[in-house]
Amino acid sequence: MGGRDYGPFLRTLKEAAALIGSGEDRRITVVHHNDTDGIASGAILRRALERAGFQVENLPIERVHPAFLPAIHTPARRIILYVDLGGQGAGEIARHIREGSRVLILDHHKPGIGGALGLHHVNPEFFGIDGDRECSAATLACLFALELGSGNEDMAPLALVGSEGDHQLPGGRAEGLNLQLLQTALSRGDLRRDPESGAGVYRIPRLQDESLQEVSDWIIALAVNGYYRGGSELALDFCLEGPDRRIRDFAREMGEIQREKFRRELEALGEAGAARETDVSWVDVGPRFHPLGLKAIGLFCEELVRTGGTGKEDYVVGFQSFPRDNPYLGSYDGRETKVSFRVTPALRKRIELGEKPDLMALVPEAAARVGGFAEACHRFSAACTIPEDRIPEFIRIFARGAGAPR
Repeated sequence: MGGRDYGPFLRTLKEAAALIGSGEDRRITVVHHNDTDGIASGAILRRALERAGFQVENLPIERVHPAFLPAIHTPARRIILYVDLGGQGAGEIARHIREGSRVLILDHHKPGIGGALGLHHVNPEFFGIDGDRECSAATLACLFALELGSGNEDMAPLALVGSEGDHQLPGGRAEGLNLQLLQTALSRGDLRRDPESGAGVYRIPRLQDESLQEVSDWIIALAVNGYYRGGSELALDFCLEGPDRRIRDFAREMGEIQREKFRRELEALGEAGAARETDVSWVDVGPRFHPLGLKAIGLFCEELVRTGGTGKEDYVVGFQSFPRDNPYLGSYDGRETKVSFRVTPALRKRIELGEKPDLMALVPEAAARVGGFAEACHRFSAACTIPEDRIPEFIRIFARGAGAPR
């Protein structure tokens, strides 16, 4: 571990585990993101909390959004644990906490400005630990699980699945707390190196020897593409029990839908690619990606970068209409769009050199100026929601900020 002292951070996890374990109520709701890192986190916590004697409700969601918080913080939910989201929206969450309930946030995204009363927020960023490189949400969830009981070491491979999904294992190299759990999983035999498949490839024997990337691909097909058809539950089952025929068939179907939706959109854009404004390439798919989940637009932005459909040093922005009905939280009265952001490799280098602003510096402010809400943003990938009728204004505001000199 290079002599680094993780003691203060781990003590906060111990205190958080004690908070959850106190009291007689053994019902808990785990609210988590529906991407790879969030699903892996939700699966880890489901198994660990069940072992600790809790009755666990998983509530996978695409975004923390003010309109949905009343549906989460109901009188029946006395203990709510957010993971892989919530840190940047802690103030909004705090306004919905009911008297007598306990709320804990386990998040690795750079926290929002200011604290929030009535909840506990555990985040490696508070301790100088980089949540974009050293600690995925699934790693955080696994470390929390180990505070609930040392027998949860078998969850370490899922922590690495989350890290892989959040692009924290470039070339199979792990840093910080991710490295700690990689070493744990390898030493136990719960994870194995596969040099025959390439340097840095790791496989999980109990998940039919699938690689970390293959497991992440399964989760995307199930929980991202299949979110509005109940695929998140299948993804949680897959993480804990492995793939069966129903899971394979569903994942294959949703993967085919995604490929066809992306193919049609790329074909419609033609050789010109995405629209451009200053240093921004952008595309609005409206409702055309339905029934795919909202993270599909982020994946499509990555596809635009890969296929050369953007400017070489551009911020890449995609808009996808927010469905009116959520499979877990009910109907939503509003017309909003999900906005996803990526950066091209050349732009990333300029951001790292301090020549251009990162997405954390741009997205929350731009979203707020058009009445939107930003949460769970990273430096090089981010997301927010904004009113659909303010897309043109948002593009102008974001482009001005993106083109401003450092």
